[in-house]
Amino acid sequence: MGRLRSKSWTSSCGASSPWTLAGRAAALALLTALAPGCGHTSADAKRTSDETASSVSSTPEVHVVKAELRNLTCTVDQPGFVAAYEQTAIYSKVSGFIKKYDVDIGQEVKKGDPVVEIFVPELGEDHEQKEAQVELDRKMVEQARQLVVVAESKLQTAIAQLAEAKANVGKYQADIVRWESEVQRLTQMVAQHVVDQEVLDETQKQLSASRAARDAALAAVAARDAARVSAQADVGKAKIDVETAKAQVKVAEADERRTAAMLAYTKVTAPYDGVITVRNANTGDYVQAATGDKSTSRASPMFVIARDDLVRIFVDVPEDKARYVREGTKANVRADALSGWEIKADVTRTSWSLAEKTRTLLAEIDLPTRNFDVPAKGVDPAAKNVAPPTKNDDRLRPGMYVNTKLIIQRTGVPMLPQEALMVSGNQTYCYLLRDGKAVKTSVVRGLRDGAWVEVTKMKIDDQWVNVNGGEEVILGNLNELTDGQAVTIVQKQAS
Repeated sequence: MGRLRSKSWTSSCGASSPWTLAGRAAALALLTALAPGCGHTSADAKRTSDETASSVSSTPEVHVVKAELRNLTCTVDQPGFVAAYEQTAIYSKVSGFIKKYDVDIGQEVKKGDPVVEIFVPELGEDHEQKEAQVELDRKMVEQARQLVVVAESKLQTAIAQLAEAKANVGKYQADIVRWESEVQRLTQMVAQHVVDQEVLDETQKQLSASRAARDAALAAVAARDAARVSAQADVGKAKIDVETAKAQVKVAEADERRTAAMLAYTKVTAPYDGVITVRNANTGDYVQAATGDKSTSRASPMFVIARDDLVRIFVDVPEDKARYVREGTKANVRADALSGWEIKADVTRTSWSLAEKTRTLLAEIDLPTRNFDVPAKGVDPAAKNVAPPTKNDDRLRPGMYVNTKLIIQRTGVPMLPQEALMVSGNQTYCYLLRDGKAVKTSVVRGLRDGAWVEVTKMKIDDQWVNVNGGEEVILGNLNELTDGQAVTIVQKQAS
């Protein structure tokens, strides 16, 4: 009979208008009371009704926190790759035959040590010719200098001869004056019949001879002056010839130095202290002169040498951490090949730009290959008072893999507890307490330090603003909250 009543009640309620919350609670309590088969007493029904009414009418209870300025430490764990600080592929600058090689793989060399010698006989002959040409051109300079002395001597002779010619002109000019005066005196005497006409005629002939001699002297002066000008030009030319000969010596010396440099290329030496890692050279092999950087081409180098004092460790930093990693960022490098020893280091440099394919930042850490405490093989790295090894084998080598931990440290960062944030898609939200209601607010988060997350900006009233620490952020079961829902604050936690 109870079941019939329940069915009838439900049917009639279903035909009525929508229930209120209080009506639903009362109906639930009545149905419970009318169902004796369920074993509930009237007291149980009353308690259930009270609890239901309380749950549907109360607001969620939440806590409130504010952003704290904290010191943040975040680590970026990434695998790393060890490469030589410098590695040089050695090619031949000249074409010839390998006469001998002085080193082999694994051999340590010092800067300037001989590596390989190439046999190019024609270069030696060419160099001897250039040296002889230099010596000849230097002799030509001496010869040109002697010609300057000869030309200057001729110039002095021409100047003296010019002076002599000018002196002769003066002498003949004086004779002319004398004979003109004599002709004038004798002309009067002939008119007075004191002397014969023949005497006057003879004097006039002397005057004419003196004039002719003067004219000849003037012509000699012109000739001597022309000779002086020519001698002076010869001096200038001789001096220019000296300078030309000097320039020719410089050209010959430069040519000789170029040939000497090419000859020096036949003896290849180590560019720095390092270890030979590749040898492709054999006695008698013919090698051709290489141009440009062949280190990445398919052409095989004669040798490859790598520095053995320093290595570079390459680390790819994910895009979201890239802006925090820079020169000086602390790092720990763990080399499993060296018994898992951990080395403290700093980031030496970064590429600044991200790789297009991987969207990662390349960070480099420079480390010495030997000067750090590495436990001997078989010794626990955590053991205390472990003496550094003395064997060369216990050092970082190019090609090793290492595990790197970049340590990002920041001070005074605004942070919120992780449970105060929720993520939906690519966006992070929190609920702000405003006028007693939970307001869903977009935030910009940064790094995470354990249970705390960096929060830099909030979108309030459609404006992105910096977090100032005064915002009241709700803690609680955020999945039960809705935007604009009224909440009850149980406890306000001080920031």
